[in-house]
Amino acid sequence: MSNEKLPYSCDTFVVLPPLTDSNFHIFGKNSDRPVNEVQEIIFVSNEHTSDNKDFVRCTHIQIPQISTTYRCVLSKPAWSWGAEMGANEHGICIGNEAVFSKVPYDTRKPSLTGLDIVRLALERAKTAKSAVEIIGELIEKYGQGGACFDASAKMSGGYDNSFLVVDGDEAWSIETCDRVWVAKQIKEGYYNMSNVYAIEDDYNLKSNNLEEFAKEKNLWDGKDKLNFAQVFQGPSPCTDARFKAGRKLLEDLTKNGNFSIFDMISILRDDQAGICVFDQVRGIHTASSQVSVLTTNKKSQLDACHFLTGTPNSKRSLFKPFIFSNKVELGPLTVSTPEEVTSQRVHPLYTAHQKAKWETVDHKRLQDFEHEGIMEIINKLKSSEDGKVDTYETLFHDTVSAEIEFLREHPCTKRS
Repeated sequence: MSNEKLPYSCDTFVVLPPLTDSNFHIFGKNSDRPVNEVQEIIFVSNEHTSDNKDFVRCTHIQIPQISTTYRCVLSKPAWSWGAEMGANEHGICIGNEAVFSKVPYDTRKPSLTGLDIVRLALERAKTAKSAVEIIGELIEKYGQGGACFDASAKMSGGYDNSFLVVDGDEAWSIETCDRVWVAKQIKEGYYNMSNVYAIEDDYNLKSNNLEEFAKEKNLWDGKDKLNFAQVFQGPSPCTDARFKAGRKLLEDLTKNGNFSIFDMISILRDDQAGICVFDQVRGIHTASSQVSVLTTNKKSQLDACHFLTGTPNSKRSLFKPFIFSNKVELGPLTVSTPEEVTSQRVHPLYTAHQKAKWETVDHKRLQDFEHEGIMEIINKLKSSEDGKVDTYETLFHDTVSAEIEFLREHPCTKRS
C-alpha cells in the first residue's frame, strides 16, 4: 500500500482471556508522532523532592501534588512532560490516542494534554479502575488544552484524547472531549482504539457534567441516551480505516484462542495495514512502541513485563524487557540529552539507530536475540514458581546496550 493511501492515525490494542496464551492480559501500542521528534524511555521514581513535593509541573500548567505516587516506566516525546504510553509498578498500562471533537481546541487556555494525563494517572493509580477515576477527575477539573507538538515539528494546535487502561484484572476504554468523558469496561476478548471516537451509548461510567456540557454546546437534544461518538466526533484528519484494519488483525490472530506477545508485536510491525508508519510526505512515523504482558498471579513477584522500543520504526526496533524490582535501574541509554545541551534531544539508542547502515544489518540475528530474550521472560511469567525480580534489575539497560553494540558493527559511512 502506498504512503498516500495509508490511513493516518495511531493505535492501541488489548487482548484478554479467554483468547490469550496462558490467560495473559496483553497490551500494545504504537506511538505515531512527527518524524523529527525523538521519543525517550524514562523511569520515574516515587520520591518527592523540592521540585515536586507540593506541585507537579506538567507540560503547560502546574497542579497540586498528592502525598503518594508510584514508580513508572514511560515512553514520551523528549520535549514533553507527559507520556504517550507507559506502565507503573502495580501493573497498570495506559496508552492515549488523539481524537478530534466538534468543540474547538485552539481557543482553549493551556491546561493538561492527553500525554500529561497518561503520566499523572500512572503515577497516582494502584488499579485500572482507580486510573479511570483519576483520569475522569483530571478531565473534569482541568480540561484539555495547549500545544501537543513541539515548535520544531511545525505542527500547531492539539487534540482531545482517548485512553486505554489495562491491568492484570480488567481493561477500560475512556473517551473525552474537553472537560467531559465516558468509560467502557472491556471484560473479555479484544479491543482496539485509533484516532476516532468509538464509544456510543454503551458506556459504564461518565462525567457528572456530560449531558449539561453537550446541551450547552448545542450538540445534544436530550431526548435519548447520549451517544458519545455521534455527539462529539468532529472533522478529523483521520479516518476509521486503520481502526478497522487493526480490528481485522485482532480478529484473525485470536481465532485459535492462543494470542501471544509475538502476535501483538506482529500487529505493531504491520506496515501493510498502516499500523507501522514511516510517512515522509505527511511527516509522521511510528516513534516508539510498547507491548506489556500482565498476569493474574499476585503471589509471584514477577507478574508483569513491559517491552519497549524507544526508537522509530517498530520493524527495525527491538522490544526490550523492563521489569519492576526494588532496585531497578533503567540506565541512561534511552534518556534524551537536555535541550540546553542539544536542540535535537537525542539519546544514545536513537543515535545508534540513526547511524546504522541498515542494508548491511543481519536482521535475523537481531530477531533471534529479541526472540530468545522474550521467551525467557514469558516462560518465567508462565511458571508457577515464585519468580524473583531482583535478578532483572539491569535487564532493560543490558538489552539496550547489546542492541547499540550490535548496530555499531554496521555503521553508516558517508561518501566523500
